[in-house]
Amino acid sequence: MTRAAMDFASRAAVVAGVTTLLMVVLPDVALACPVCFDGRDENRQAFLATTAFLSLLPLGMVAGAGLWIRKRTRELDEQEADALAEPKAPSSPE
Repeated sequence: MTRAAMDFASRAAVVAGVTTLLMVVLPDVALACPVCFDGRDENRQAFLATTAFLSLLPLGMVAGAGLWIRKRTRELDEQEADALAEPKAPSSPE
């Protein structure tokens, strides 16, 4: 193992150790979102509703785009089929 790799490994171990120690000593700092654990029911319900909305919004947008593409593709296919099915006018001899 090269010296640079050993230095990197030792630094990574120190950072991991300090992070673990801080999370054990100061668990309140490690909480991701203090709103999740709010004692008032109104805040908790608002948080859950917003979470559901923001989770479903991108899925709805992707589904809507997929449905629009499907509809547009079918419309173009129908137009192409109609254009091919139309009889062509005979050209007049000159």
